Amino acid sequence: MLEQSKRLTIRRGGAVFDANDPADHVFFLERGLVKIYHLAPTGEVTVFWFCTGGELFGPGGMTGAKEQDVYAQTASSSVIYAVPRALYEQLLHAHPQLGINVIKLLGARMRIACEALTDRITQRAESRVARILLRLARNWGVPSGHEIRFSVIVTQQEIANMAGTCRQTINAIFKDFERLGLIRFEGRILLICDAAALSAMTV
Repeated sequence: MLEQSKRLTIRRGGAVFDANDPADHVFFLERGLVKIYHLAPTGEVTVFWFCTGGELFGPGGMTGAKEQDVYAQTASSSVIYAVPRALYEQLLHAHPQLGINVIKLLGARMRIACEALTDRITQRAESRVARILLRLARNWGVPSGHEIRFSVIVTQQEIANMAGTCRQTINAIFKDFERLGLIRFEGRILLICDAAALSAMTV
């Protein structure tokens, strides 16, 4: 499949596709980090999820739509393969298990988006941020003694875009979390020091 696909190397902050672009490809992330987000006419950004190495993305192409309805941007230097949709569909027909895995992947992403929307309506900002950190830790967390170290760098602005708040609020919440011993930083790398206490904040 990859031999018949276009290989892209994109630096952090580069666009993979925009909303309304033709959905004629499905994308495979070989390595790196890609964020999927919505950009409102007002300029407000809502981050739905992040894709990591080994994942497929491009919901328009994956679901048969004519156009993409979200944006994809690299959050770190990334290597991506643009797979022609016709080839992707051939693979689904030839390998039913792949289709089942894609359904599970799309379902998981829908669940994340629904949880984020529910949190915005029902949770305080601190609770939303705690839930987001725990969710990201499940994907990128690496045990380090009694702590959980993030294997990727996520900016305060990206957390704010996921939580539906502003960077200044995230900065204040992070300072409170650090004071309480819930998180700490080594340079730009975030470490969760007390996952149980963070989890208690989400109830």
